[in-house]
Amino acid sequence: MTIEREHIDATHGEKVSARFKDLTEAEAAVERLKEAGFSDEQVTLTTHGGRTAPDGSFIPGGIEVVVLADERADDAERILAGA
Repeated sequence: MTIEREHIDATHGEKVSARFKDLTEAEAAVERLKEAGFSDEQVTLTTHGGRTAPDGSFIPGGIEVVVLADERADDAERILAGA
């Protein structure tokens, strides 16, 4: 799993995202986020298929959970990491 954080200039908030290979793990992370008080509007689960990079190499698809966490970015990161 890969976790990334991004500052959102327009809202001065923070977005935390995690990429999963397994849908069950991603869904469990979403449930943990909701149990911790994150709303449906803050949490998004998306899937995407594989693609070919400009150099011709294959990039596998995956599952991404994105949290608009703002001041709770540390909490979101900890939850997504499964801690």
